[in-house]
Amino acid sequence: MSGERDRAEGAPAETVGAEGAAEYVPVSPEAAGVLAGEEVDERGATSSDDAAMAARVLAEHNALANVFDDVRQQSAVSALVQPTRWEARGLVPEHLDPEEFEMLVYEYLEEAQAAYAETEAAEAPVYRTATRAVGVPQFGKKKLVEAEGEGKGKDDDAAALREALGEEALDSDSFRDDGGDDFATGESDSPSLLLEQSERVPAAGGGTDCAVSSGAENSDSACFDPANPFANLNIPEGFKLVELEGEYVLVPDEDAEPIERTIDCAKVVALVGAHSYYLYDRSVMTDSYAHWAFLAAEDNRTVTFVDCVREDSRVYPRPLAASSLENEPFSMDAREVTRIWDTVRESGEYPDIGQTTASNGDVYYFSTNYLSEVYAASLAEWDAVERDMNR
Repeated sequence: MSGERDRAEGAPAETVGAEGAAEYVPVSPEAAGVLAGEEVDERGATSSDDAAMAARVLAEHNALANVFDDVRQQSAVSALVQPTRWEARGLVPEHLDPEEFEMLVYEYLEEAQAAYAETEAAEAPVYRTATRAVGVPQFGKKKLVEAEGEGKGKDDDAAALREALGEEALDSDSFRDDGGDDFATGESDSPSLLLEQSERVPAAGGGTDCAVSSGAENSDSACFDPANPFANLNIPEGFKLVELEGEYVLVPDEDAEPIERTIDCAKVVALVGAHSYYLYDRSVMTDSYAHWAFLAAEDNRTVTFVDCVREDSRVYPRPLAASSLENEPFSMDAREVTRIWDTVRESGEYPDIGQTTASNGDVYYFSTNYLSEVYAASLAEWDAVERDMNR
């Protein structure tokens, strides 16, 4: 038929529309791969599809590593991390939107923490109580040998040691130490402690061989290659050594292939709030401070105030000084603390929260769930007045 042409099914075809614009019929990825000369496997995927998938997986893996490294850095400066931070810092992979990446981090952390818990449970030490002699302490064996070896005048000492340590244990194989040293003879059957023969190993970068031996012969000069002074330098992956202003420095290698970074989230904890979740590393930030920072970040001042008062009364126990709320992470001034106290008192929702004032006018708050009014007043007076008087 005029104006038409035959074309293979699925192949790109060009037609002319009413206004003469070229139109293209879309093709399936499988057909596009065939046209490009790529092989299609039983899944209908081409080699370029697999490469793209591998790149996305690596990007997600390294993004997770970057996120948890950033959490540790922020914990070191007493700050929690919220997911909104990641897009601003460019940590979100290009193929994911911020919400998808937020869920990826949370789900990965949940699975990783469950795996860590299982591993710790499996590796927990088992303690047993010995029911028979399991060996003789090394210092006891040595003293016994010395006592028996010195002859006359030491027989009584040797007999006393044998009686104290037990004949069964002394006659066992544990008479010899782990290295095989015999205190009686001074000989050793542990040749691994000595390097009897030098081994030849090639120097990094193709330089001269380095002799690995014991004693003074094993020196740095034995491995030095004048032609390549950096031959034995272990340069991290993804970096290269360049000369800048007369000095050699490590800089990122933009031409290097992407490397898979190590993900470390063993000590990372997620605190779930009303509208977001917060991450911190408990190896850098304490759980107590993280809890306070979480309350401050949630920005419910009343709940934060009540929680802090109850925690001080329960844990220490002591009343909470109003002035302590002026510090990080709360940063409340005296006027705001007074306003919050009025809200707590008037609401009637927190009947256990009370207030006491020391003789110098310092204000404290406490919970009657853990402290009586009399005891709280006594502790407040000690903290505000008597402590300084007794120094």
